[in-house]
This record gives sequence, structure tokens and C-alpha cells, in this order.
Amino acid sequence: MMAALYVLIVGVVATAALDLWQQVCRLVFGLPITDWGLIGRWVGHFRDGQFTQPDIGKAAPVPGERPLGWLVHYVVGIGYAVVYLGLVWLVLGAPPSLVSALVFAALSVGVTWFFMEPVLGAGVMAARAPNRPVALAHDLSSHLAMGFGLWAGDLIARPLIGG
Repeated sequence: MMAALYVLIVGVVATAALDLWQQVCRLVFGLPITDWGLIGRWVGHFRDGQFTQPDIGKAAPVPGERPLGWLVHYVVGIGYAVVYLGLVWLVLGAPPSLVSALVFAALSVGVTWFFMEPVLGAGVMAARAPNRPVALAHDLSSHLAMGFGLWAGDLIARPLIGG
């Protein structure tokens, strides 16, 4: 039970760090934040057997796509925490560190580049994005913010659960 709470805290903090970073980038650099409603739209079309979209922005909206997208976003963030914590604790036999969290995050952007963007219609590594270099930098920096959040989440969660 305590391990599940620990992972939950780490995953939520990591995902919130990504969201906070995107808000900073929006305010400072004028970059758009990720529209999690489009992720909800993508998942919403699964019931119709559609797992890829030629252009998710042009796909038919689905009821409740925004809350569904946010839910999926946080569930995926918790999933990243499960994988990261499993790797550091069970495989490496070490506690989480800033370096390991950032390395994991930098590698995890591959999921976005080679899976998410293609299934949403943006192509491999945002090949069809209007401003590909900005999209790639946005992806990488968002994942690095998540990595920082994985580390910070561990620092927050361990004392809370008595670890």
C-alpha cells in the first residue's frame, strides 16, 4: 500500500512538473501547451476501432475528450513513474537521483517521437508539424521537466510515507 502511494505521488508530481513547465514556456516564449483534449479525442476513438489518426486535430470530437485526455495524461505520467522507479530501485539497485531521472526522461521522449506523434498524424519526430524544431524542443524540454519532477516527487514522497 505504501509503495503504491509512493509511486502515485512521484507520478503526479512528475506530471504536474511537465504541466508547470509548459505553462512557463507559454508565458515566457509564447509556445502553445499540449492540448490534452486531443489525447482524449484519440482515446475516445478507440471504441470505433481507430487507433491511429491521419490528423488528430481534424478527427471528430468525442464527448468528454478534455477530461478524458487529462485523465490519460496523469495515468501515463504515473506509468512513467512505475517504469522509472522500477528501473532505478530494482534494476540499478539505487535510489532515484536527478541524473538518473533526467536520463530516463531524455530517453522517454522517444515514446512521444516514435509512437505518439505518428499515431496522432504528426509523423515520426513531428515530421509533419508546422515548426518541427520547436515541436521537438518542446517535446524534449517537457520530458526533461517530467524527469525533474520524478526526482522531486521522490524527495517529496519518501518522507511522507516514512521511507
